[in-house]
Amino acid sequence: MPFTIISSTPGPTTKERILELILTHPEGITVKTLSDRLNRPVSMINYCLKDLQGSKFIQAKLNSDNKQLIYYPVSLLQNTK
Repeated sequence: MPFTIISSTPGPTTKERILELILTHPEGITVKTLSDRLNRPVSMINYCLKDLQGSKFIQAKLNSDNKQLIYYPVSLLQNTK
């Protein structure tokens, strides 16, 4: 069975696109919304979010209403404390 090796396409990475979406949504954004908007699996979104959190670009806050993590840019959460 033949297989084809694909190469990446030029442009922003998934991590860069996630960060851009989070920065443009100051009210916060969920993993599900990110997954839907970027057409990427939730597992890939979670992997990128973990890396972005480790780099201190974003923070997560638990929404008490529906028990979901909402992701915000770091600067916005620090200003609300």
